[in-house]
Amino acid sequence: LAPWLAGQHPFLLVGPEGCGKSTLLDYCFSRLPGRVTVATVHCSAQTSADNVIQKLLQVCGKPVTTNNGKCLRPDTGRVILYLKDINLPKPDKYETIQVVAFVQQLLTHGGYYDEHLEFIRIERIQIVASMVPGSSAGHSLLSKRFTARLRIGVVSYPNAQQLEAIYTRMIQQDFGSNASKQA
Repeated sequence: LAPWLAGQHPFLLVGPEGCGKSTLLDYCFSRLPGRVTVATVHCSAQTSADNVIQKLLQVCGKPVTTNNGKCLRPDTGRVILYLKDINLPKPDKYETIQVVAFVQQLLTHGGYYDEHLEFIRIERIQIVASMVPGSSAGHSLLSKRFTARLRIGVVSYPNAQQLEAIYTRMIQQDFGSNASKQA
């Protein structure tokens, strides 16, 4: 994931519930150099494109006018827009998930149209999403056109040896390096 984050490539992290997708991403985000702001949108059945726009406006402020039109960008550094559980929003009668279609527009065209039908470009905003695979328990399938625009990483549950290494590291961080010698 580190090269994708460093190169500011959009990507989707897929894995079963509770496998550590958010923990892994939080760790990767914390290791990024420079000023990075993570704007997390927790998707639900009612999440819409307006929720994503409001989150971006909250983090970046109002769009600025440039020689090339209006642009939405952070004042300094960059923003990572993290869409958690992107396949949870409910599809409409045409089987389109509004949030996914909006993010696809951001990736394809580099911006969106506001309520006044002005095109707003985005700059220094990286899109990262996570999801549970499959279409069971309220999770919808993502369109092939959308997934073709992203890099896709798959995470599974850790095995016993990996869990031991994870918890050893956590104990060492919480109680100091002497805790592992005493255990």
